[in-house]
Amino acid sequence: MSLLLTAGLVLARVTGVITSMPILNSRMVPNLVKALLALLLTGLLAPVVEPTQSSLGLGLLLIAMSAEFTLGVLMGGAITLVFSSMSIMSGIVSAQIGQAASMQFNPTMSSMSTPVGNIALYLALSVFLGTNSHLFLLTTLADSFKVVPVDTMLTPLNGAQLWLELSQQLFMVALKMSIPVMILVLLINSFIAILAKVAQSMNMFFSVGFIVTMLVGMTLFAYVLPNILLYNQSVVEEALFRLPELFRLVGGD
Repeated sequence: MSLLLTAGLVLARVTGVITSMPILNSRMVPNLVKALLALLLTGLLAPVVEPTQSSLGLGLLLIAMSAEFTLGVLMGGAITLVFSSMSIMSGIVSAQIGQAASMQFNPTMSSMSTPVGNIALYLALSVFLGTNSHLFLLTTLADSFKVVPVDTMLTPLNGAQLWLELSQQLFMVALKMSIPVMILVLLINSFIAILAKVAQSMNMFFSVGFIVTMLVGMTLFAYVLPNILLYNQSVVEEALFRLPELFRLVGGD
């Protein structure tokens, strides 16, 4: 009975991570795959996790499982939150180079995005997988059962403090990634404004500026995209290394 109770609590925490971590939280991954992965990880972790000694009634068991699930969501969601900077950056870049009108709803990510945004986000997720950051997250999940055992009285809402700290830098990170395109567009608009003064009979901003801004802006974005991906990955890795702070906040050892 103790083993089944422990497995249920482990499953709740694992499910929280699986349903909130990058890539697996999208609709591209079938729910059946998520369920099977959660069961597989639970089967691997439950036998080595220290079994709970508490005898919980149904009400307390539901509360404990909810707390475990919330802790898992805080872990996986913190990394997903960092990826929001890519969406903010793509929105800024798209508006600057004149692609804001091409914004469409992306059903796989459940968000509005542009072609530039989709390219940047999918490449960032590819880098996330290529650097084995998802395995580091799962390793942190396994280590969490040592720091925060399943029979620990959790205060998972306190973990939102880490989310607040990570969200404070989202806009600044997005701004740093989009600054090269913003500066380029500013220079192009300044040059077009000078031409507009010289040839006042022509509408330079619409006849020349729009086309030049889009072509040159997309060229520069393609050139600096590797650096953007590298910087974004460094921010993601920093968030991964900060995840153990979450265990202390929720009441771990």
